[in-house]
Amino acid sequence: MTIAEIAKVLDIPESTARYYRDSFIDYIPSVGEGRKKRYRPEASEVLRFIAEGFKRKLTAKEIEYGLSQMFPRNFDIEDTTAITSAATQQQSENEVKQYALQLQSALEQMTKTMQVIANQKEEIVELRNHVADLEKKQQDQQDYINKKLEDRDLKLIQSLKESQEAKKLFLEVKEQIAAAKEKKSWWQKLWRG
Repeated sequence: MTIAEIAKVLDIPESTARYYRDSFIDYIPSVGEGRKKRYRPEASEVLRFIAEGFKRKLTAKEIEYGLSQMFPRNFDIEDTTAITSAATQQQSENEVKQYALQLQSALEQMTKTMQVIANQKEEIVELRNHVADLEKKQQDQQDYINKKLEDRDLKLIQSLKESQEAKKLFLEVKEQIAAAKEKKSWWQKLWRG
């Protein structure tokens, strides 16, 4: 893939993808040179990791440390054919086989490591979804509680109004009774006297 294609896949500007590539070149797997340089599919995962690190406000050193823990470092070896030929001539057949076995073992270990990383990424996605579900349920519960509290407050206010109206009515009746007694007392005085 070209750097432009990777930027499009990650939905980031090409200039940003180039900046990430240049800042962490040792971790970006590529093939070829110059305009013919292409990036392996793993490069998009590395650039995604870098972009997420910057989004989380990590420093370049923190991102590089994370890269060193999760992705292999790339080394440029000049004149690979000449070095390989010289090494092959110097080593015996047993040493070459031993080297091949070590290389195969390292590749198997890298494959297992990449599988562990893939599994962890899946678990992270599942955990994020679970957290989102829990947050939604919590919000729904909070909304339910708030509604119930509002309903209770409205009923309480209504009860207080009714209680005040009943008290007012009671006082009016009490005053009317007192006034009636006072009138009766006045008439009784008049008849007695």
